[in-house]
Amino acid sequence: MSASPNPSASTPPSQETQESILSLETVFTILRRRWYCFIVCALLGGAGAYYWAGKQNYTFEKTASVMMKESGKDSSTDRIMTALGADTGAANLANESFILRSSTVMRTTVEDLKLNTSYWKKQDLRNIDLYQNSPILVVFETIAGERACVFDITLQNNEILSLVYQDDNGNSVQVDGALKTPINLPFATVTVYPTSHMAETVLGSTITVRRLPINAAADQLLANFTVKRPDAKESSLLQMTLTSTNPQKATDALNKLIEVYNKHSQEERETTARKTNEFIEKRLDQINKDLEKSDQEVNAVQASGNNIAPNPNTAIATDFTAAKELDASIAEYETQIKLADKLAHNLKNVDQKAGLISVDTGIADSGVSRQLELYNAAYLEYQKYAPSGGGNNPLVAEPQKRMATTLLAATNALSNLRENLNLRLQEQKIKRQDIELSIANTSQKIKKITPLARLNSVMEKSYLDLLSKKLESELALAITTPSAGILEMAHGSDAPIAPNTRQFVMSGAAGGGIACLLIFIGAALLNNKVKNKNDLETITSLPIVAELPAMNKKEQRKTSLIIQYEHSVISEYFHILSHHVDSMLPVIENKGYVILLTSTIPGEGKTFIAANLANTFSNIGKRVLLIDGDLRKTSLTKQLGGKGRKGLTTILLNKTNDPTSVIHPLPKHTGLDVLYSGPSVPNPVSLLSLPEMRSLFQFFRQIYDVVIIDTPPYGILADTAILAEQTDISLYAIRSNKIDKRYVATIQQLADTGKLPNAGLIINAVDFKSSSYHYYGYGYSYGYSYGVTQKSKT
Repeated sequence: MSASPNPSASTPPSQETQESILSLETVFTILRRRWYCFIVCALLGGAGAYYWAGKQNYTFEKTASVMMKESGKDSSTDRIMTALGADTGAANLANESFILRSSTVMRTTVEDLKLNTSYWKKQDLRNIDLYQNSPILVVFETIAGERACVFDITLQNNEILSLVYQDDNGNSVQVDGALKTPINLPFATVTVYPTSHMAETVLGSTITVRRLPINAAADQLLANFTVKRPDAKESSLLQMTLTSTNPQKATDALNKLIEVYNKHSQEERETTARKTNEFIEKRLDQINKDLEKSDQEVNAVQASGNNIAPNPNTAIATDFTAAKELDASIAEYETQIKLADKLAHNLKNVDQKAGLISVDTGIADSGVSRQLELYNAAYLEYQKYAPSGGGNNPLVAEPQKRMATTLLAATNALSNLRENLNLRLQEQKIKRQDIELSIANTSQKIKKITPLARLNSVMEKSYLDLLSKKLESELALAITTPSAGILEMAHGSDAPIAPNTRQFVMSGAAGGGIACLLIFIGAALLNNKVKNKNDLETITSLPIVAELPAMNKKEQRKTSLIIQYEHSVISEYFHILSHHVDSMLPVIENKGYVILLTSTIPGEGKTFIAANLANTFSNIGKRVLLIDGDLRKTSLTKQLGGKGRKGLTTILLNKTNDPTSVIHPLPKHTGLDVLYSGPSVPNPVSLLSLPEMRSLFQFFRQIYDVVIIDTPPYGILADTAILAEQTDISLYAIRSNKIDKRYVATIQQLADTGKLPNAGLIINAVDFKSSSYHYYGYGYSYGYSYGVTQKSKT
């Protein structure tokens, strides 16, 4: 039943507020009325998601951790290896991360574990990756190019099998074969071998074999492989994660990746060491040949009588010995000067932040070395405080000052050393010249053997150096270690990380409910027609006087304009309507009330409502006058059989002195009189605008309790606006699913401006049997049968 009207409701909200309230109201109304639909859709969505989750293959995750030998680590082993000139096996962490993900490592892993061939078995809805638990092993003897292929193998018995594949047209082709016997296919020749798991397999089971090209399998492995640092960027730890469709496959693949990487890096360093060793051996062979040639030349000089081997008993032997010592001294001084020049150049260009200066310069001067050590100590102290202290911080300024002082002192000491070395060198050269003159006087031939001896000495030194480097290279080759030290082998839970069935079901249920809500909201938004009072409560402040039910075709056939059965369902609704209208009537003593019935367009049932409302009032003992105010269409007059009879126009045209003479009582309806429209007139507006209209209605108020006027639709003609001036209540009929909600604002405006005084809304032909009104079905739920044959519906 309709709630009691509220004539004193406040002014309706603005358009923006109406839209917002309408949206929220629409959602809450749908949730309240269609809750069972949401439950059904949520169940269907959850069931669909459960089915979809059941079809997804399991995904497992394994993790391993390694410690990389990162370059720059200051360990005693690294220092020793560096001093020997050997590779320590250190790696750049960023580069090694990329190497781990390289195609070479991935391809080798796939080839070693044969990951490009997989075996699957149907279990429930999903496929299970058998990996090492496959009852068969398929060997591809030949295959046409690098192509992917998929085929099913069904085990008929211990020897016979059938193989099914799809040809290029997508048609299934079956080939029968036997175990351990080659089977020729258009794209490959395969042989199927049983494994140790064959006995556990039920005959008739189907195994799906999938083979990918090596590169495609490597790309697939790479897509599921991630490498990251688990903590700070300074850490040399790497954490590797691999996902796969089988937990053991993930474990094996991850461990194999680490093994292949270490093998690859170790082989690379071994190759470098071998190439270095080969280069050294070639140089040693060349120097050995040069030394043999030099020895032959010396022997030739000695054999020709030029043997000038030193003899202590002779002066020439003494001079020769002294000359050799001077030569060594001169070479040493020249070397010291060159080293001093180089060091002076380095000190001149050194920057405070350029780094430490090597103390091992080769210069035999403790003063310079001491200054360099002091500079390095000051630089280390500066580096300790510089990042956190400002330029004016004493802890920073003091080391800077000492750095500058020691650098200046080292430069001065180096300058003095160079001067001393030059003086000594000049002295040695003078002595050497004297000895050369002495030797020249003794024998000019000594000059022939001196260059040979010097060259021989240089080659001997180079030969010894290369021998040392060869030993170092062989040592580096012998102690080559992997770049990655394994902290944790591949580990992790054997429970799948995907699919998450609970999450699938919850998401599916939520999606089903939301989709259902969106469908209903969309349907509500697309349907802008007024269906029932719920569509009006949030967009207008006008009272909803009543909702009248829609009659089915059988009821319509048995019902004329005025309902004949007082206790029928529709009559009960009109009793409610009369009660609500009565509560809206103003207090007027000793006078009747004028009620106007109008609508937006024809066909909304206002004439039916006016006639039955008048009948309802007469049934409760009121004297009622029903007026046909529609002087153009005269629907009420025609339906009551008053066409051509006198009526309202007769009175307004002053063709009768007694208005009651043209009023006709309705047969079988005690207390109900009707004033027909009367003869047609050319201009009803002018006639209704006559001053006599007010006097006429004053007269009717004196002799009737209720006067009800059936008027034309308000928005079409001006007749209704004129008649509304004489009324106490304006009832506006809206037929369900016929009038756009947006027009309600116009009705509200007419009421607010007084053009429809004391207005109320009646919603006609509401479908109370619909699910949205399942709890409003008064009469339809209980079934009235007083004088009307009607089936009870629940």
